[in-house]
Amino acid sequence: MSLRWRIAITLGIIAALVSALGAGGAFLTTARQLEQNVDQSLRGRAATVTRSDAGDSSGTGGALPDPDDVIAGGCPRAGALQPASTAQVVTSDGIITACISGAVTLPVDARDRATGRTDDARLRTVTIDGERYRMLTIPWRNGGVLQTARSLDENHDVLSALRLRLALLSLVAIIAAAVLGWLFARRLVRPIERLRDAAERIARTQDLSAPVPRQGGGEIGSLAGSFSTMVDALAASRVQQQQLITDASHELRTPLTSLRTNAELLDRGELLDADQRRSAAQGIRLEVDELTNLVSELVELATDRSSDQETPEPIRLVDLAREAAERANRRTGRVVDVVDLASETVLVRPHMAERALGNLVDNAIKYSAGPVEVVLDGHRVEVRDRGPGIPIGDLPHVFDRFYRSVAARTEHGSGLGLAIVKQIVERHDGTVWAANRDGGGAVVGFELPGSPG
Repeated sequence: MSLRWRIAITLGIIAALVSALGAGGAFLTTARQLEQNVDQSLRGRAATVTRSDAGDSSGTGGALPDPDDVIAGGCPRAGALQPASTAQVVTSDGIITACISGAVTLPVDARDRATGRTDDARLRTVTIDGERYRMLTIPWRNGGVLQTARSLDENHDVLSALRLRLALLSLVAIIAAAVLGWLFARRLVRPIERLRDAAERIARTQDLSAPVPRQGGGEIGSLAGSFSTMVDALAASRVQQQQLITDASHELRTPLTSLRTNAELLDRGELLDADQRRSAAQGIRLEVDELTNLVSELVELATDRSSDQETPEPIRLVDLAREAAERANRRTGRVVDVVDLASETVLVRPHMAERALGNLVDNAIKYSAGPVEVVLDGHRVEVRDRGPGIPIGDLPHVFDRFYRSVAARTEHGSGLGLAIVKQIVERHDGTVWAANRDGGGAVVGFELPGSPG
């Protein structure tokens, strides 16, 4: 079921519940009011005839001041009891005298007879021959009681008509709510449908540059904005992937060409002397090692699997720097000085941080024959050397993938070391930089955003 129909049906159900509660309350209130009106009419007429009876001066009950109010048998005149449907007098001896000709006889029980002795009126609902009556019993002459009753059929007719009207009004309200809900939902869902169509079109055509509709406000507008941001991020990722493939193919071309050349030389082994064959074989080994390192760095740069496997830990930067210096000394025999100005503990992924700092140290050793220093200040790390420095035009690009300056293109390496440093630091929300030192040399470093308390 579509969202549009769900909203329409939901509003219809809400309207049905509200209508049912409203109609039920109106029906019960009306029924109660009609019953009270019947009770008041019975009590009012009873009070009138009681006052007339109390005006009997003889005290024998034989004559009333208004002789038209009483008929034979001690009954009030029928007209005096209107709108009662039936009435009767019950003497203390249990003799029943009908006061309205042709009317039904009312039931009499012990409590009704006791009313004549207690001077208390009694109201109750009785059913006679399938018809419901509201009956009032009041004290009457000489310990008897007067019973009057009014049929509730007229109330039933009124309530039946009211029930029908309420049902029709409720039905109209439900239909109106459902229709209005459908129209409202249609307007509400239209931006979502446009967004859905755009998503399907992008998925079908793989065109991440296709425009994303941003109509609508509130959460819908926010959703459209988030979707557009996601598509832009995917487009940027695709561009980066394509650029990585292009750069990687370019970098792979040189060692592969060298391998082919050396292999062709070895294929003509009968024309080469021992030194030439040894040199060709050594060249193949060097190029294979270069390809192995390049592929490893490409995989790490493209997938960065360590970031998913490692949990950030609080680590002292000076400890990382000393470990990187010791590793460099063991591999190259070069001494790397660690200068701790006021290093802090930072929250990083250990393996990634070690790789970043190690790449900076290796890069400095590679391009410098002089001393190398690792200077730590707060959560800032700088690796300084006294090499030839970085050409001014190359400074903005040293962290680009596969970028190597003209002077460095004859050196071994993939050109990915500083790109990996940048990726690792940015994963930790940090920044990287490169600059030339006064007096010669370069300084390359990074800064992390903060440290735990």
